[in-house]
Amino acid sequence: MGPGQRVIAELSVLEKALSKNDFAAEKGPLEAIVRSLRPMNLKSLDDLDLNTRGRLITTLLRVQRQPKPALPEAGAAAPEASASTEGAESAAPSEAPAAEGEGAAPAEGGTPAEAAPAAPAEDPAKAKHAAWLDVMTLVGRVWRAAGDRERSQAAFTLSGREPTPEPEAPARSEAPRERSERPERGGPGERRERSDRPPRTERPERGAAGERRERPPRAERPERADRPPRGERPERAPMPELTGDWKEQATQLEAMGRTRDAARLHERNNGFADATRLFEAGGDLKSALRTALAGQDNDAARRLVGTLPPDQIGPTLEKAGAYELLMEHYVAKADFENVARLYERARQFDQAALAYERANKLTLARKAYERARDLPSANRIRGLEVKALVERGDRLGAATLLVAVGQRREAVEVLSPLPPPKAFHFMQRLTLEDEAKELAQRELARAEQEQKPAGRARWLELLGDTAAAAETWTQAGRKDKALPLYEKLGDLPRAAQFAEELQQREKAIALYTQLNDSAGLERAKALPEAPATPPPGAAGDKSEAGEDADGADGAATSAENASSAGEQESQ
Repeated sequence: MGPGQRVIAELSVLEKALSKNDFAAEKGPLEAIVRSLRPMNLKSLDDLDLNTRGRLITTLLRVQRQPKPALPEAGAAAPEASASTEGAESAAPSEAPAAEGEGAAPAEGGTPAEAAPAAPAEDPAKAKHAAWLDVMTLVGRVWRAAGDRERSQAAFTLSGREPTPEPEAPARSEAPRERSERPERGGPGERRERSDRPPRTERPERGAAGERRERPPRAERPERADRPPRGERPERAPMPELTGDWKEQATQLEAMGRTRDAARLHERNNGFADATRLFEAGGDLKSALRTALAGQDNDAARRLVGTLPPDQIGPTLEKAGAYELLMEHYVAKADFENVARLYERARQFDQAALAYERANKLTLARKAYERARDLPSANRIRGLEVKALVERGDRLGAATLLVAVGQRREAVEVLSPLPPPKAFHFMQRLTLEDEAKELAQRELARAEQEQKPAGRARWLELLGDTAAAAETWTQAGRKDKALPLYEKLGDLPRAAQFAEELQQREKAIALYTQLNDSAGLERAKALPEAPATPPPGAAGDKSEAGEDADGADGAATSAENASSAGEQESQ
């Protein structure tokens, strides 16, 4: 977690304490924010990222606007003080006998709690006032660590306290510790004498059951023939003490070959060019890329980006905010979808639409053109979307896109090549009621002209003319089709008669029971339990085939809807 993220996390804790007006609870997160901001060496608030800067300013101003608690008057505490004094004086005689000797017993009727006076309770008003002063002081320290001197001085003025200098963390390379300065072990005066320690107690002897068995002697390790004899470790020469300012110290470190230490020293003082050179010389390429990006040295950054593994280039550049180099990286990879996302983040929707179009993400390209208010280009991409959906066989999805922009005639043209029953159902789903009714009437007239009663009955049923459809099915000899329609119309006697003639035993029994027809119920019970055979000519009836195709329409429709949803989700 970076310093900015730690600051945001502590701001959330501070806001919870602020909502409760708990000054004591506000001090902890404020101190943590100071600790997170101090190593960042901020020159001003502009050095923070936009999200952290906005939340920090908003929350600190709210904390700073909290009203100052009033101090209690001095006379209010006087009675309490006198009462506590009287209690202490009354308790003194009872303590006297106990003071005469260590083994003296307490007085009769006395308790141990009466032996010492009770400590005066802390005044809550004073504690709250002191906590408010601490909070204002911490707010001033936060403003100072963030580089805002004016707001820092205002907060210190509210607290009435003088600002104290912040302790600076010593640089690792500025004060190296020589090995020769470490005191040797066992030197006189350097270690505590063993006589100062308490004497150890003797270890009790083990019993018979706890006796430790002797270990066999360890075999000597054989010497390897290929291993040279280990010589004495050469003593490392102590590093000389660094002198001068940070530039001179960095030069000294570079001369000693400690290039990465010198690079860190340059980085802390915003010398990014020298830091990049020294990090690269020391083999720390990631740190060299970081300092090159911080110093906006794009030439060096491009050279160093090539040294990273391919899967780390994108995340590294995005984390560093080097969007120009990230764009170049995605264009070189022909990853136009990520190029489009970068343009969208920059709110350049026209360029994002072009990139999405090159990535063949037509739906996203159309939406980007719409956000850029380029309606001709959006209509052109919509036409490409419709063409692609038709080629995939998803005519319902294509018609849905056209209906969404009011192109009803074009939607009907897209659905026209489908079988008429299927096109009729799709038009109804897209609320093209007039167009669906016109299609049904046209198909009904053609069925009458071709003298196809089954087709005519089917279209009458789709148009909602249930009575005419039932009569037509009856005339066509399809009592099995007419039966549910008569039942729907409430003509139960005719439906029961058709069920009996078709030998549908259960259906006939149910209908005759509903009619309270005892004679018909007896006839229905006498019917065979075997299912009735289909009427003659039903197997080869074209209307039956048409209905089977219609029944398959539902599966085809659900499949096309799933494909449309999958396309939109993938894009």
